[in-house]
Amino acid sequence: MHSSVVSLSNDPIKLQAEVVQLRGVVEKKERLIANKEQAIVEKEQALAEKAQRIEQLLDYILLLRKRQFGAKADRTNKDQVSLFDEAELEQLLAGLELASDPGEDKPAPQEKTTGEKKKPVRRSLPANLNRIEKIIDLSNEEKAAMGDDWTFIGYDTSEQLAVIPRQHYVIAFKRAKYAPNNASVTGAEQGIKMAPRADQMLPKSIAHSSVIADVVVRKFVDGLPFYRQEVIYNRDHIDLSRQTMSGWMIQLHERLTPLMAVMKRLLYEGRVIHIDETRLQVLNEPGRENTQLSYMWVYGGGPADKPVIWYQYADTRSGDVPVDFLFPEEEGIPPTGEMYLVTDGYEGYNALSESLAILGHGACWAHVRRRFVEATHGRKNTAPAHQMVALISKLYQVERVARDKAPREREAIRQKKAAPILDKIKAWLDEKVTKVLPKSPLGTAITYTLNLWPRLTTYLEDGHIEIDNNKVENAIRPFVIGRKGWLFSGSPRGAHASASLYTLVETAKANKLEPWAYLNYLFEQLPLAKSEQALLDLLPQNLKMDDLKR
Repeated sequence: MHSSVVSLSNDPIKLQAEVVQLRGVVEKKERLIANKEQAIVEKEQALAEKAQRIEQLLDYILLLRKRQFGAKADRTNKDQVSLFDEAELEQLLAGLELASDPGEDKPAPQEKTTGEKKKPVRRSLPANLNRIEKIIDLSNEEKAAMGDDWTFIGYDTSEQLAVIPRQHYVIAFKRAKYAPNNASVTGAEQGIKMAPRADQMLPKSIAHSSVIADVVVRKFVDGLPFYRQEVIYNRDHIDLSRQTMSGWMIQLHERLTPLMAVMKRLLYEGRVIHIDETRLQVLNEPGRENTQLSYMWVYGGGPADKPVIWYQYADTRSGDVPVDFLFPEEEGIPPTGEMYLVTDGYEGYNALSESLAILGHGACWAHVRRRFVEATHGRKNTAPAHQMVALISKLYQVERVARDKAPREREAIRQKKAAPILDKIKAWLDEKVTKVLPKSPLGTAITYTLNLWPRLTTYLEDGHIEIDNNKVENAIRPFVIGRKGWLFSGSPRGAHASASLYTLVETAKANKLEPWAYLNYLFEQLPLAKSEQALLDLLPQNLKMDDLKR
């Protein structure tokens, strides 16, 4: 058996040199090992970050597929809740049951659905429609064969809905003309006397007010672009181009300016102003490319019984737009200090919220709920998102109870029942924010909510404030739907005209007026309005459907 023996020098200096050399080798190997361990840690961290990123992207892919192909309603994904999650959810909500006071109105209970599918029931046709009777009888031969053995006892009645295609007609205005019998008649030197033209909304236009109102409603209510209306008119052998209709809209904008100025004053008579904005592409804007986006801003305000829905076109999304619109220096509108602001989470509204005219800034709980609903459609760990959606549903349950109450009573109900729910929500958010991935759908929803928390509780301060921004969200929807058909505005003048006409039709709808009936009445009467009181009488807030029928 061999053994190798290392011979060591007896010289202390050489031994010390060898020790230093060996120590250097050991330290080098230790550094290599440490570097490898650090590299392993970094690679593991990178792999973990990539795994998180992959999970995040898979969640976004799932969410985008749901947005593109799924139902548009904000419904949670019930398939992602396990039995354990349901038990945890019930425990979370156990302390938030809303006890009702004696005599307090409760929301109407929803009917429980059974497993049996209900049979479809044909609803009766509206009673206000004209009826034309069409009698169906046996043939004369059959009645003759029956003789006197049969007695007529009545009819079996059934109804079908029918339609008469719209019919255009021409109004021929005949203006009486008078000529002097001889030159000695007083005023004979003026020549022929003729009855003056009737005042018209669009002087010298071939379109009656009913046709102008029809064109406006078809575009700004039904979302039918002018080029499609042109085709429809051509089917009736009427030559009416899209350029002509576009010109009408711009002329209407100019004629409506005094009425719009009077209506704008009503915005300041309400306790709350709602604001939202959406993109708009406008061609031929000076100094801008056609591909640059502009914006349509929507304001909802005015007294509760006289609401105003106002559209404003602007070429920017800057926060200065609503400030300059609501409190323009040149018009000298003083800040009243009696207005709350309700918006979504867009930071551009911060400048407006700092104005002396704004008492407080409220945020929209519908936007918060939508983010957590989207988080319920994730791939993993969706139980917390379901919990938050359930907590927000409790807030809306309080709103259903307080909906028709006076503002002070509404405020008291919220302080008693909604405030404890908000405390529970805030504690839940503070607990979960450190336990979820910040960039996951649930993490972004939690961060969004926490950033807006002071504004999300503002609605407790005053019973006039709504819990969400749905007032203008619902008003802006017709514009978004219509935009899918007409895509863009041809010029800034056209965009301003569209804003005025959307303002009229949406305000008419908000005041329970049928848009065509109101516009037809307005276009007939506005040329006759010569005073401010006459303009006030034509506002949709001061009219009823019976007034339009007269």
